[in-house]
Amino acid sequence: MLHLLVVLFAMLTAWPDRSWAEEPVCPECGAPQRDAASFKSSLLVTVKNRAFVAAVEEKARAQPKPAPGIVHAELVGDVVVVVVEDRKDISRFVMSGEGKRFGLSNQDMMNAGRENLKRRVSRLQIEEHGPVRSLSFEADYNAALILLPEVWSAIPNLPAELVVAVPARDIVAFGDGADPEAVASLRRIARMPSEGYSVTSLLLQRVRGRWMVKN
Repeated sequence: MLHLLVVLFAMLTAWPDRSWAEEPVCPECGAPQRDAASFKSSLLVTVKNRAFVAAVEEKARAQPKPAPGIVHAELVGDVVVVVVEDRKDISRFVMSGEGKRFGLSNQDMMNAGRENLKRRVSRLQIEEHGPVRSLSFEADYNAALILLPEVWSAIPNLPAELVVAVPARDIVAFGDGADPEAVASLRRIARMPSEGYSVTSLLLQRVRGRWMVKN
């Protein structure tokens, strides 16, 4: 278990920084000119912590020309789904109403981001670490895997009582909620430092196709 914690902490500190918080949060502040097809194809959904989203929105309101809020939806606990425009060099949050010029509602952008994420997950890496396993495909968007039921249904030997720790954007660990050792390990992982890219310190449990907070 110590090996897993060391590996996960190394992942947190080693990946290159593409911070959305530092990017423009309104169309007038540097969003590139796109046609509808290219804009829609660049959208992805991912997950962030509610406090982080609130801080981004506060920054947007503090601009000389206040921007609307970012496109987001509550998922579970303090986890929020957000839409980002992901380009080769940088990623940024998509603002509420930004898709209107392309005939896209906020929900349309959310749906497009989910479909694009599904297409982007072409290969998963699953590693076993004692009573828990880790799941990854791309550092900046590993946490977004909790948004894709198709991913979880494809994992071999998935426990009936699935419990997941998603402490940061690049870490997803899971195990059997009926196994006290696995749950204890996941709780330790969930409390790991996140270097500013936290998602949640709560454990999530899959119940009848929906995520719930595990007590």
